[in-house]
Amino acid sequence: MLICDYFLVRKKILAAEDLYRRGGQYEYSRGFHWIAVVALAAGAGVAFIGLLVPPLRKLYDYAWFVGFFVSFMFYYAFMTAIRQRVVNAIGHQ
Repeated sequence: MLICDYFLVRKKILAAEDLYRRGGQYEYSRGFHWIAVVALAAGAGVAFIGLLVPPLRKLYDYAWFVGFFVSFMFYYAFMTAIRQRVVNAIGHQ
């Protein structure tokens, strides 16, 4: 998720002072970025399906790649949707 966030969501623009500031844009909810946690769980869950369903064993055999891809896409989709919602909310004021 860090790779997706840095390169695609934030387009390689970081607010360095917010990395260390309480209430900064990187603090999230008590130190946890729940979208990232859910994206990680989704990636792991898809990979583990291959362990439980024999015809989908390749998902488990390539768990690192499958987990990375699913987590990456999940995170990007949700962060893009949230950013769009914020932009729309600001535009309607």
